[in-house]
Amino acid sequence: MPESTETPPGDLPEELPKDPEALRASLALVHPIDLAEDLNDMDLDERVRIFEALDSERAAQVLAAMPHEGKVEIVDRIGEEKLAGVIDRMPDYAVADIIDRLPAHKEKRVLSQLKEDHVEDIQQLRQYEPHTAGGRMTRNFVSVPVTFTAGETIKAIQGSVDSHTVDFVYVVDDEGRLQGVCSLPKLMIHSPETPVTSFMRKDVTFVGPSMDQEEVAQIAQKYRLRAVPVVDNDRRILGVMTLQHIIEVIQHEASEDMMKMAGSVVVDSIHTPTITRFRLRMPWLFLTLGGELVISLVIGKIFKPTLDKAVLLTAFMPAITATGGNVGLQSTTLIVRALGMGTIRMNQIYKILFHEVRLGVLLGLACGFASALFAFVFFHSYHEIAKLSISIFLAMVSATLVTSIVGALEPIILHRMKFDPATACGPFVTMFNDLFGTTVFFLIALLLDFKA
Repeated sequence: MPESTETPPGDLPEELPKDPEALRASLALVHPIDLAEDLNDMDLDERVRIFEALDSERAAQVLAAMPHEGKVEIVDRIGEEKLAGVIDRMPDYAVADIIDRLPAHKEKRVLSQLKEDHVEDIQQLRQYEPHTAGGRMTRNFVSVPVTFTAGETIKAIQGSVDSHTVDFVYVVDDEGRLQGVCSLPKLMIHSPETPVTSFMRKDVTFVGPSMDQEEVAQIAQKYRLRAVPVVDNDRRILGVMTLQHIIEVIQHEASEDMMKMAGSVVVDSIHTPTITRFRLRMPWLFLTLGGELVISLVIGKIFKPTLDKAVLLTAFMPAITATGGNVGLQSTTLIVRALGMGTIRMNQIYKILFHEVRLGVLLGLACGFASALFAFVFFHSYHEIAKLSISIFLAMVSATLVTSIVGALEPIILHRMKFDPATACGPFVTMFNDLFGTTVFFLIALLLDFKA
């Protein structure tokens, strides 16, 4: 895909010209990514009108930056000639991503606009799952035989691929098996007659096409890679996941994990139907609601005598449950992020647990002391203020200690059981904390025998 960094920044005009030429001129100052975001706020007819006014190169940049649903809508509406010019300038993986979301008859329409070699590359990518290395890689890379010199390699680069894919040159044998890799800067400092095998890096980190894109991103982060070659079982190079792909994966996975922890999933808020979003989010809300209703049952049935004696206890319930919940979610967030980044190993569980227990105790002591002091200062006239302060202190320490342990262990256990830890952690930690914190608070008050 052509570079877009030369486009000057600018805002979309409030009043868009009706004339296509004037519209094209007014859009020239808007960065393609900004324009893609602006299009999300418009109705489909207006998006199509703006898209038709763009030249093919800028249209390809805008289309690549749009959400999947928006891409499909645009492709379905634009004319045949325009479509051919746009998708011919898009990277293979982006076109394959669009085609995977089209009905069969529309898929044929798109493929019919492409050159034969372009179609072959796209079909090669489509045999892999979209979220794997094979589905995300680009086939637009440079490979040279082991017999090449630096000068021959430079000639092979010139005019062969788009500029953003030649950060590295891959050296292969007669069978196409990956033998080494050479960065462009290193290539340029050697004399033309120097064999490329004399300065290439032979310890190449590579992945298979079926590897999940998140694992590829973790490998790239761990080994500080700017590109990851994708090879088959015979080590023949199939494609490359570039730095752009890796960054996109990291951003996507981070957003997905955060949304799942909130009890939702990643969907486009503009193009996804409301009923679909309702079906995706309602199960997690029902899970949390069910737990909270159990809490109300516990309070209403078991601890009613205690509440009748000391109604003041209810005033401190939100503070205890909120503090414990925050501590648990903080632990969960850190562990889920570490699992996603690949920085936690299973043999570190006990060490992680020890740190979270120590941290939970310290946080509980600090928050418990502050809450007990608050109760003593502002409710000192209450005849059993000492028991109230002790109950608050002990409940706060217990809640933060236990939720920090649960918040740390739950994502690790789910990960070990091959479940996505981000999916259930948020709602579960919230529900468990409220149930545990409230029960412990009233149990302590009951044991201390509050009196009216």
